[in-house]
Amino acid sequence: MGILYDSLISAAMKRYGVPEWLKPYIYKYAKGSDLETIKRAINFINVRRKKGQITGKQVTLPNGVVFDIKAVIHILNQFHYGTEREAEIATAWSKEQTDYDHANFTKHFRNVAETREKHSRALKNLVEGLGYKTGGPTKEITKVFDTLAGLDEWPDRLIATEVIIKDSYSKPFGFIFYKVFYPVSPEFMRSLGKAFVPKDVQEDWAIGEIKRVIGIGALTQEHVLDLAERMLALIYRSLEAERILAKKAGIEREALLLRDISVAYPLHSLQELGIGLDVDKEMKRIGTLAKRIK
Repeated sequence: MGILYDSLISAAMKRYGVPEWLKPYIYKYAKGSDLETIKRAINFINVRRKKGQITGKQVTLPNGVVFDIKAVIHILNQFHYGTEREAEIATAWSKEQTDYDHANFTKHFRNVAETREKHSRALKNLVEGLGYKTGGPTKEITKVFDTLAGLDEWPDRLIATEVIIKDSYSKPFGFIFYKVFYPVSPEFMRSLGKAFVPKDVQEDWAIGEIKRVIGIGALTQEHVLDLAERMLALIYRSLEAERILAKKAGIEREALLLRDISVAYPLHSLQELGIGLDVDKEMKRIGTLAKRIK
């Protein structure tokens, strides 16, 4: 059976362009699951032409998983808060004066602010289109963005927004969220476009600047790891806070898989950017740090 699982996972990853480094996490999930559960998880990505359905009480995803409508609204509210708060933070940063490449940093964060404002409005429209009003965030999500807002160093701000936040929330959750919910509510999801996987000249500049400061030693390995550990411990906690909701929906194992991927993703990205780290060791450390947060 192990060979069958391995073959199924490898084929699915190749078909959907999933990074090879994800395989150990997906395989760990698969070892405790039956074949139908694995197929269901794969269908979170492979929605194809399958249609979902919305009623006044629930949302049925294209892969057959049923969510209580209030749970869906709760998830949407967390995304809405995150995009709205990041827009506010980026706006404030874009107005600060600095001698350190001022023009590019101002332009970059002004662009981030404008993009996140569009995402925030689209999510608000989606929530209201479902017949609800946008609500408040969890205290765990709030702590993540309070920490982001408190960053003073420009390179830290770039790493936090372009690597840690984006790779933890936008790529693992946001893209799946977009792909899964689009068939359910295309009239609102269409306005999000590529909201969670943007790629533009400013993003290329940001990643290039991060590589540069790491390459010349302007940021030490220890400094970057400390930043990553502090933020990822908070992000871990924010994802753990949703476990009860996931359990009620019958997707607790999938939620744990996405939690681990969300922590591992930015660590692998930092590794590619030149930071020497042991991903497995850092994962364990972040999990320990998260448990100590009050």
